[in-house]
Amino acid sequence: MIVAFLDLLGFSNLLKNNTEAAVDNINSFNDMIKTKVIDNKCHSIEDYRKNHPNAVEFHQFVEKTSVTAFEQMISFSDSLVLGGTDCNKFVKQLANFIATAYIEYSEPFREDFSDINKVTTNKNAEGCINGDIRYHKAFPILFRGGLSVGDDVSFFDEYHIKNSELNLSSLNVMGLTYLNAVKLESFGKGSRLFCDKSVVDAVNDETRRLIKVVDEKKKIYEIVWTIEGCEAMTCYPSDKWHNVIHGINDKMLPSAINLYQYYKNDKVLEAQYRELLNLVCVGIVKYARDECNRADEAIDYINQVLEKKGIQLIDSAVLKDFLN
Repeated sequence: MIVAFLDLLGFSNLLKNNTEAAVDNINSFNDMIKTKVIDNKCHSIEDYRKNHPNAVEFHQFVEKTSVTAFEQMISFSDSLVLGGTDCNKFVKQLANFIATAYIEYSEPFREDFSDINKVTTNKNAEGCINGDIRYHKAFPILFRGGLSVGDDVSFFDEYHIKNSELNLSSLNVMGLTYLNAVKLESFGKGSRLFCDKSVVDAVNDETRRLIKVVDEKKKIYEIVWTIEGCEAMTCYPSDKWHNVIHGINDKMLPSAINLYQYYKNDKVLEAQYRELLNLVCVGIVKYARDECNRADEAIDYINQVLEKKGIQLIDSAVLKDFLN
C-alpha cells in the first residue's frame, strides 16, 4: 500500500494571525475532496467511455483529476493521511489534487497585493450568522507531504466521543510505512512531496518522470506536482505548448512570484515561498521538455517574466539532472 501524510504549509502562522482564514483553509481542502468523490460517483469513467469513445486523451485527463486512488482518508486539524493500492494512479492523482488546490486558491494572488490579510476570494464561507454572506479569506492552499510504500500499515475503525456519545465511526492508522511517510514530510522546506525509494520502485516509467532526486545518498526523492499543474483544471490536449504558456502567464507562476515577493523579507517564511517559486519553474520547464521538447524556450520565457519582477533568473544548469 502507498501512504501519504500531508500538512498544510504555514498553518500554524496563519492560525496565530488570522483564525478566520485558517478555518476557511481547512474547510476548503476538505470540500475539494468531498466534491471530487461525489463527482466520481455521478460521472464514472465507464459512463465517460460510452459517451466519448474517441476522446482518449480527454479521458486520461478526467481520470487523473479524480481521487479514485484515495481508498483511505483521515482528515484531522491541518493534516491529511491518504492510502491506496494503485501506486501509479495514486501518485498522479495526488500531484493533480495538490496542483489544483494551489491553482484554485492562489488565484487572488495573481495580481499584486500589499496586505495578505485583506485579500478575499469569491467563495462563500459557511456558518455565517443571520444569513449574512462572508467571503473566504484568501490564502494559498499549499501542502508539504511524505509518501512511502509498504505492507506494514493498517487503517482501522476507531471509537470517538461526540456530545458525550460513544461512536464507532472514526478511522485510525498505524504501521512503519505510515511512520516513514510522516518522517519524510519534514525533510525540507516548501510545498514539496518527499518520498523514499519504495515509491520510485513501485511506479512505472510514465509516473517516474514526475520524480526527481533530492538526496542520492539518503535515497530521498521528490514528486514534482507542478508538472501535473500544467494540465490541472484547464488543459489543451492538442496544444501542449499552450499549457506551458498558460502556466507561466496565468495559472501558476504569477501567484508564486507575488507570494515570494510578499514574504521575501520574512526570515521564517522566505525560504518556504522561494521553494514554491523554484518548484513552479522546475515543473513548467520539465513539462515543456517532456511534452514539447522546448525546455530552453520555456526557461527563456520564464526568465523574461522574472526579470521584470527583479527576481534572480533561473539557470538551465540547475535543472540539468532532472531534465536528463
